[in-house]
Amino acid sequence: MRTGRVGSGSSEGSSTRALQSDRLGVALHGALRTLACMLPSRGLPLFALVLALGSIAAAAAAELPAVARPRASSAASPKGAGTAFFLKTADGADVVAVTTAHAFDLAGLAREPEIPFLLGASETRVSVASRLHAAPGRPFSATGSSLAEDYLLFALDLPLQGVRTLVPDTADPESLIDQRVRILGVARAPPHHEEDLYGTVRKVGKGRLEVELDVPPDLRGWGGAPVLRIPEGTVVGMLQAAWPENDQLRLGVGPISGVVAALAAPLDGGLGRPLAAFAPAEDAGGGAGKATPDLSSQLAIGSASRELPAEGALLGRAGVLSTEIRLEIEEPPDGAVLGDLTGAFVAGRALALLGEFRRFDVVLVLDTSGSTSQSSGADINANGVVGKTRGGGWLPFLSSTDPGDSILAAEIAAAREVLRSLDPRNTRVGVVTFAGTSQDFRDPGGGGIRIGPPTGPPALTEEGLTSDFERVDKALGHVLERGPAGNTNMGAGLRQAVRELKGYRGGLSTPDPESDKVVLFFTDGAPTAPYDPADVRSNTRSVLRAADIAARADIRVHSFAIGPDALQRPVAAVEIAYRTGGYFTPVRQPGDLVEVIENVSFANIESLTVRNLTTGETAREVRVQADGTFGALVPIRTGLNRLRVEVKASDGSAATAEVSVAHAEGVKPTRLPRELVALRNRLLEQRLISLKRGNLEAEREVAERTRKELLLQIQEERNAAQDRAQEQRKELELDAEEPLESGAIEPPDS
Repeated sequence: MRTGRVGSGSSEGSSTRALQSDRLGVALHGALRTLACMLPSRGLPLFALVLALGSIAAAAAAELPAVARPRASSAASPKGAGTAFFLKTADGADVVAVTTAHAFDLAGLAREPEIPFLLGASETRVSVASRLHAAPGRPFSATGSSLAEDYLLFALDLPLQGVRTLVPDTADPESLIDQRVRILGVARAPPHHEEDLYGTVRKVGKGRLEVELDVPPDLRGWGGAPVLRIPEGTVVGMLQAAWPENDQLRLGVGPISGVVAALAAPLDGGLGRPLAAFAPAEDAGGGAGKATPDLSSQLAIGSASRELPAEGALLGRAGVLSTEIRLEIEEPPDGAVLGDLTGAFVAGRALALLGEFRRFDVVLVLDTSGSTSQSSGADINANGVVGKTRGGGWLPFLSSTDPGDSILAAEIAAAREVLRSLDPRNTRVGVVTFAGTSQDFRDPGGGGIRIGPPTGPPALTEEGLTSDFERVDKALGHVLERGPAGNTNMGAGLRQAVRELKGYRGGLSTPDPESDKVVLFFTDGAPTAPYDPADVRSNTRSVLRAADIAARADIRVHSFAIGPDALQRPVAAVEIAYRTGGYFTPVRQPGDLVEVIENVSFANIESLTVRNLTTGETAREVRVQADGTFGALVPIRTGLNRLRVEVKASDGSAATAEVSVAHAEGVKPTRLPRELVALRNRLLEQRLISLKRGNLEAEREVAERTRKELLLQIQEERNAAQDRAQEQRKELELDAEEPLESGAIEPPDS
């Protein structure tokens, strides 16, 4: 499945726009000829002039777009919120703007003074609203809600300018089966005031329509787009969500009946009610706390939430209907004949994402400051000896008796674990390190004894974004060999990652405009650079400015605070995740980092099982990697075997896929791609270890209990760290900081 520019690739869309242009030309030409014939006559009939002018006005109106973008105006709410269109009220006296309920967090919306509506390309304001015409609907992800209830109706404060209004369809929804429809929205690139897509209604259910698109486009920002009946042009519904099906893109559409019912029940006699009146009870007092929305509300088209993802969705990205995920079995092909009775190797991809499988760009940002030389408390290098931290007293630094067990070694091991869990066919990885200028011992101002080697620049790209993972692994080895030194310039590390992901000057990487951009950020402390280490406030502000830059570049940062020092002063690590919509993970015992990192997922996959439906056996060796690729060894028998993969996403949605394979002795094994060979070998190693352990079930129970205890400890640490971060915000007066101007990029060392 290919994704192209919205509206392109559809001959019907092109022909329709050409027809509209022809009709406009004909109307204008006819109207002007009428005027030309009438003007020389002294007895020009008034009604004829009115008709001629009306023809011109009608022709001009045909050019007006029907959609605009609602835009929050303050920092209290998301900046973008999908698409809006315009309908007349039930009595026909006024016009309301219609969009989805999931496009705005209701608490944030209530703090907005007004919501302007802007044209897509020029961002010209067509109107503004400070009131809701009717009671707000509910996001379709809410318990018991449906697509038909997912709406917001804004009462406009100013007359509509530069857009046309639409008319709701009053026909029975059942009549829409196999109905051709046209969807109006705003393309992302290049931007237009209005673009159109075409499709067919394939299913009508309770509270929802399902539309199959002719061409699969990029639908980000199209949530709330009107769906029109062809050729009548009446609105049959509002676009809410999308998911892939049978190499096509199917849309979830809320029937217009929900909006029509809301139009018939206006608030305050049709005057509407101020946005502030809809503040939740716990937010009515203007509290600073932010409620984290349900994850599935972030999976709708046009959702602009920047809140922390729900538990289990560490690196998830918005894009699918909450009841659908994408699952594909790549190996073995359906109907394959296998010759190995040790088990069928089943591999594929599973992603809770919109459209085709996404590409990922991932930058690993590693803290190489001097404090990472301390012991992690675990045998990271597996040499049978656990290093201990030594130093103190007159020595200005601490270090591990076994450098292979240091905190830096734990970071490197975790980074390598992430690398092993990614597929180079759709993922590039880069490595950035950060530290800071070494401080002088005895006399920080100069002239004293300098401890440690010079650290060079505060942040360094060790390896640019590449799908050659061997190069990345070598770069990680060089970092470990070089060892720790210097202070902790967290802001510089984050800025360098942004340079690589966006292709800014000073980076080594070629940017990919279509990739999902992710940073995994490791640190064992609080920022002590670029300013004086004692100036905690300035150093922290530097990190927050870098986080704001990453957020504006649509880069999601997931931070790992490693060890007690990082958790004692966690505000910077917490904020860089929070401000970019990422996930903060506390790791009190640095040696646990490698195990914790296994929970990283780009794909929102909660669980995956592989079963042989013929024998009833379930695969014991299953591995789901960070980018959604998976592998399993499932037992088979001689003859025909039906294999099923069952996937559950972190929002509760599920999907299955099946293949049928046969077993016959003497069949040569098929040649696998290099990446799948590595995955299969890891599964075989996993089986060998399991067989050696003997009592597999007992071992699994112990491992699962340990995992749950660790996750519980992480959640407790997260809560405690966030409380401490809030205290630090108050102490450092960070809430009062003026936001950086849009588009500003700080110098490398600022």
